[in-house]
Amino acid sequence: MNHYYSLLFGILFLVFSQVKCTGYLEVSFKSDFNLKSVLNVSSLNNSSNSRLVPFLVSPNKTEKLAKIPIDFNETVILTVFVINQDRLDIDNATITATFTPRRGILSPLTVMYPFTGIKINIGCDTQYYGDQCNVFCCSETASRVGKECNSLGQLGCPVGKKGLDCKQSISKKWCKCKNKGSCISSFGKNLHERIQCSCPIGFTGIQCEKEVPSVEMMSVYGVDPKKFEIGTAKMLYESVVDNEMVEVARPHSSHLLHNLKINDA
Repeated sequence: MNHYYSLLFGILFLVFSQVKCTGYLEVSFKSDFNLKSVLNVSSLNNSSNSRLVPFLVSPNKTEKLAKIPIDFNETVILTVFVINQDRLDIDNATITATFTPRRGILSPLTVMYPFTGIKINIGCDTQYYGDQCNVFCCSETASRVGKECNSLGQLGCPVGKKGLDCKQSISKKWCKCKNKGSCISSFGKNLHERIQCSCPIGFTGIQCEKEVPSVEMMSVYGVDPKKFEIGTAKMLYESVVDNEMVEVARPHSSHLLHNLKINDA
């Protein structure tokens, strides 16, 4: 048994550590229209750090832009430039969002024309964990000592279990997690075991007591004044819908049309 503890203690230093942030951004879109679009991913403080991703959206089909590299130390600016090929009275739409990248961030609660759904996901590369994907945990190494990498990137037992042999059940009286969070065990580098909370989507904090904010988006439209009608403006104002791709439904105020831009003839 002493040999087991020595092996476990030594391996803890290899299993997890703080590293440079390593994660990505994924953005998905859904619309009732045929759209020709470009996504620009840039940084607030570094204009030269920009990525352009062209994409097409077909009616009622989800278009996913996968694994776009991001810098967790920079504020991200998303700009979606859209040309709607199905309407003649609206030339284009520009939709923007500015946010600090964190794993578990929530998509906007509402969306506007021409989209019915927008999903923003921050993910970690394999074997990386944490809000900024800066905690490394090697699952293969952890399995050698009968453990696994938990959702926090720490060496631990399967959900609901604790102890060096992972055979003890976690009692409900030890579990202080709120908002349907799960109690999990974590072993530090000194083999000290702690009972921590693994939070569901939409919540964070030591006891999952804090709500994760949703991304706010701004919509700007360009229209041809020769084709513009009152009905066009009415359609835009009434196009606010609940986001089909939102992760958590919450009470919300309506998405506001911040600006209606009229193009020169």
